[in-house]
Amino acid sequence: MIDMDVKTANVLFLEGERERAAELYSELASEGDSEAAFNYAYCLLMGEGTERNEALAKSYFTFALGLRGGDASYNLAVMYLHGRGVRRDFSRAYSHMYDAARGGCLEAQLYLGIAHTLGSLFEPDIIAISRIPFHKPIYRTEGLYLGGDVPDAERDEELMRSAVRHDPGTALRWFQIAARHDPTYTEELSQKSKFLYARCYIDGLGTDFNRERGNSLMLLAAADGSADAYAYLETEAPYVLEGLRDEELIAKIRGQERILPPA
Repeated sequence: MIDMDVKTANVLFLEGERERAAELYSELASEGDSEAAFNYAYCLLMGEGTERNEALAKSYFTFALGLRGGDASYNLAVMYLHGRGVRRDFSRAYSHMYDAARGGCLEAQLYLGIAHTLGSLFEPDIIAISRIPFHKPIYRTEGLYLGGDVPDAERDEELMRSAVRHDPGTALRWFQIAARHDPTYTEELSQKSKFLYARCYIDGLGTDFNRERGNSLMLLAAADGSADAYAYLETEAPYVLEGLRDEELIAKIRGQERILPPA
């Protein structure tokens, strides 16, 4: 019955009846429903259907930490990273991001892969995750950068660097885990994960240089729709595309509306 009520609240939210949805999430959360608690926390965090209250959102996300997928941990990580509703704390931000990644959150796995590559926390592209009606990343700007920019403030930069160590081996493991996600999970991020995992072998990040392995992974990433992977193959390794004889793989890459040389 509770599951149906949460679904009803989700429908209300998606149809634009945000206040009614937020009220229902709040009511269900008070009855102990973790999914409703997460969704109410999201409403509070974003000011959707209710007055924005980031401190209260933190409490509801904390209540929802038992949900599978690591989404609540990711949102708490970003809140601690930015000091939204909580005192800014980079150590706690890393701890929650780690829990999110362990819980299966692709966004957190990518974040940690980049953070351990940089040896620093950084400003994330994804400022929150919504579960209305299902897992959905919320971006701070249009487009996906994942460049790992560190804020200019020297004090914050030092603290952000102290919260995570430069560890290429750990970065490789997180990229590998992220690359295993099904593309339907979050397609753009899944493609980015596969591209970055391939780059680890090409650049020797956390592993020995292995261009053959890296190029094979790049082909798979391109077949899954990664524009970054295809651009790399086209500009830096055209011989890989020219020598490709796997008809099934060729068909997949061509299915992404890209042009390959004749096999």
